[in-house]
Amino acid sequence: MAYHITDIRYCAPDSYPFYFFDANSWIAVLKNSGVFAVDSHEQPYVDLFEAIITTHTHKGTKQAKQVRHFPKIVVTSLLLSEIFNAYMRNVAMKVFYGAAGFKTKSFKTDYRPTPDYKKQIKNLTSDFIAFKDYIEIRDDRLTEIDPFSILPSLDESNDFNDFFYYYSFQGTGIPIVTHDSDYQYQDIPIITAQHKLLSIK
Repeated sequence: MAYHITDIRYCAPDSYPFYFFDANSWIAVLKNSGVFAVDSHEQPYVDLFEAIITTHTHKGTKQAKQVRHFPKIVVTSLLLSEIFNAYMRNVAMKVFYGAAGFKTKSFKTDYRPTPDYKKQIKNLTSDFIAFKDYIEIRDDRLTEIDPFSILPSLDESNDFNDFFYYYSFQGTGIPIVTHDSDYQYQDIPIITAQHKLLSIK
């Protein structure tokens, strides 16, 4: 087995027909689409996502012959749940209350009833739906993967979702785009700007 880790700065957007952006990469894209500032470490993921979308503008033009793939972004139900929950809790709620106040508030009882929650969930939904034409919905394959085979491998260095995505896309040739240093998995393409991952190439 071997690592297949690519520096995101050198990944051409048409390199693959499909990409899987993990939840944190998606959150960076959605922050950029909305009103929240993108951190410097998030920008490469926004840039690749936008470059993938831009390839579709070449369809039906002379440049289309030079494009290897018009890629789609793969989304699963688990990922969709992660994106919406994490964005509303860790981005919208945190901005609303501030970094200090955020720690003392309850998402369900304090933030959900606010007008800001209603505004931000509406904006988030609208921004996500705007990418509909570039998204490939895929089944999570829970019955095929068998979560009980994953659970014994969990420890302090990884989590269930990371493992599950790895097993979901192993053998498909679909790369995982991530800034998560836990994605130290072999025999699956990883695209990242994360220094720890790049150092194990």
